[in-house]
Amino acid sequence: MLFSEVFHPECDPIEPHDAPNHVVFSCLQWKTPSLEVMPQAAKQRFAIMCGDHLNPYITAALERAYILGAMSPVKLIAVHEDSLYLFLDSGVSSATFQEVGALWEQVICMSHIRLTVDFANVNEVYSGHSDYVFWQDAKEILESYSLGIEPYDLKALDDFSDIELFDEDLWFRQSQEDDQPGVIQHCPVEVPNFTDIMGHTNCLTTLYYIYPNNRKPDA
Repeated sequence: MLFSEVFHPECDPIEPHDAPNHVVFSCLQWKTPSLEVMPQAAKQRFAIMCGDHLNPYITAALERAYILGAMSPVKLIAVHEDSLYLFLDSGVSSATFQEVGALWEQVICMSHIRLTVDFANVNEVYSGHSDYVFWQDAKEILESYSLGIEPYDLKALDDFSDIELFDEDLWFRQSQEDDQPGVIQHCPVEVPNFTDIMGHTNCLTTLYYIYPNNRKPDA
């Protein structure tokens, strides 16, 4: 559905027979939904709802929005051909909304397609007052996943219990043998013999090339 070096799929695309397809993505985020810079990076999850095919220009537009810092308030994106319907976090104020709109205006101007963008607050979906045609599907997606921004658990980054590792003792012994401190391995390089290059067999003849003034006159 979406091929990007910026966004990472959290699950396989969901393709229900009676609702639009959707998939959840994650990315590194350094701003709050109010566009304030956080003291440390966090993880953002958002969902994309679209048909079978996603225009690559849409992907490029979303990447530009991320780079410009316009993705942090977004929880759900509904894609209809060249149109985007963005559902923003409930914490987005009216002042922040204007900043978000200005950032997305830059995205629209840089797009190579006639991109249109509409905004809505997730509260409109939860309350049933949204004017979006598929608001019920949007509501189900918003309620089915943990979307938004959450801090990383720094301690959990050292948890490798779900990864199959080598035997710890064997791994330790191998690492000790392979990484001896103070030992630097070099690729073998053959140093050419100077006398062989010059066609001589006596190493003393090199002095006549290094110190030409010491050469004896020709007999």
